[in-house]
Amino acid sequence: MLVHTSILDIKYREVDPKIWIYYSFLSLFIIANIHYLFLPIYIYSFIITNVLFFILYKLSLMGGADLFLNLILSLANASVFPLIPSNFSVIGLEPLIIVLYSSIIILIFSMLNFVKYYRYVKNLPFSKRIIFALSARRVKIKDFINSKFLFPLTEIREDGSVILREYFSVEEDDKYWREYYAKLVREGKISEETYIWVTWGIPVIPFMLAGYVLSLIIGFPF
Repeated sequence: MLVHTSILDIKYREVDPKIWIYYSFLSLFIIANIHYLFLPIYIYSFIITNVLFFILYKLSLMGGADLFLNLILSLANASVFPLIPSNFSVIGLEPLIIVLYSSIIILIFSMLNFVKYYRYVKNLPFSKRIIFALSARRVKIKDFINSKFLFPLTEIREDGSVILREYFSVEEDDKYWREYYAKLVREGKISEETYIWVTWGIPVIPFMLAGYVLSLIIGFPF
């Protein structure tokens, strides 16, 4: 499931809702695993991760596919036996461990981005400076127009005014923004050599896959 949906997420940044119906039967593995679980820990792990994903979904910071995936994964992999023995992985902390490792991997990529782009954000307000250095990249408009799955944080209006926003909604269409900036270039309102800040539409599912694989190897060694 994770490999299949990761490929779709990377290629299209969306997963057809019908696919989750096909994979929903995996949730039945909770029946086979329930006798391994310490229910207070599992219920805590299940609620925390799924409430977090639901909040991010309602804020349009995460897609519905990520929400469905986490729900199925929380049920299908309630208990696992990693290569390095880990009691917490067995008794029900696995849903939280997967999200933890996925988040750490995303954070590592963010820190690499921070090192690369921090020198360009020193003139920005402190809050934007940190957010942009961690999650944005500086590109020429001509490169943005020829890109895929990039969303502008530098919003240039028709009248030439510029707004710096800190995030984008997953409901936005990257094609709309490419066409909008191409139109401004054709009309001579902006130069294609101008630099703007953009951010990547992160495919969350591949990071969930990486977090899951890591959890199967090292468990929760604390």
